[in-house]
Amino acid sequence: MNEKKKHILETAMQLFARKGFHSTSIQEIANESGISKGAVYLHFQSKDDVLYSIFSYYYEILKKKLSDAKLDSFTPEERLEKLLYVQAREIVQHKEFIIMQFREQAISMNKEIDELILKIRMESLQTLATSIQDLYGERITPILPDCVLLLDGMFSSYIKLIVLQNADIDLEELPRFILKRLNDMVYGMIESHAEPFLTMKQASVIFEKSSQTEGCQKLSPSSILTNMASTIKTMRLEENKRKELLETVQFLMKEVNEPNPRRFIFKGMLHQFEGFTELNSYKTALVNSLNLDQ
Repeated sequence: MNEKKKHILETAMQLFARKGFHSTSIQEIANESGISKGAVYLHFQSKDDVLYSIFSYYYEILKKKLSDAKLDSFTPEERLEKLLYVQAREIVQHKEFIIMQFREQAISMNKEIDELILKIRMESLQTLATSIQDLYGERITPILPDCVLLLDGMFSSYIKLIVLQNADIDLEELPRFILKRLNDMVYGMIESHAEPFLTMKQASVIFEKSSQTEGCQKLSPSSILTNMASTIKTMRLEENKRKELLETVQFLMKEVNEPNPRRFIFKGMLHQFEGFTELNSYKTALVNSLNLDQ
């Protein structure tokens, strides 16, 4: 992204945070950016396009920061702590973006923006789910949806204090404190044999990132397989069956990364997932993405 386009996005974001999306005009964005209205339209087709680009731009920044943090080199506990810290640090550095989201979260934008926001939300929850599962193992599977929402709720509450009320909170200590409380809740539920509050069916919105086929169509085959693996990890399965399904996904992942993936392999191996309704949307998305029905 060139510097002028980035400057327009940052200026627009500040205006949206201050005045709201619907109360800000393209002319105001141009004036604040120090350029002509026509120059804004050279980079963006509409105000909706500006907003979509803001969400996409800042989400890519966060993903790059998480990638740069090399989380795979840490233990599961360190990885989750680092994940929360990087997110908190980036949120503080881009407060206007978060304030803008709080201002507009109750307002439906256009369908494309709503779908992008949903995609970001689902990916964030799935990242937490994977991290929690890695930390506590298979024993947590039945209560994983509850743990994800409890962790997300704690983290979001402190972030709101920091962003909206300028609370002076130590960003390095915050993840450690939250993880200790997560431990209290997880081990408390395990030791008391607590029944899950959310069933897997109720929580499918968390683990089926784009549970509707329409959402999956926009993902690459590699992303679809990654999301499928995340869902398999949360399903109620016998461990050998879970292992078998994950090995199939891993094999297909290697195949899809080949220069010329062999379609007949996918056609054959997708039968392994038959009978699991939680995986139907992923199967359909792969068929369409790889043109397997032709």
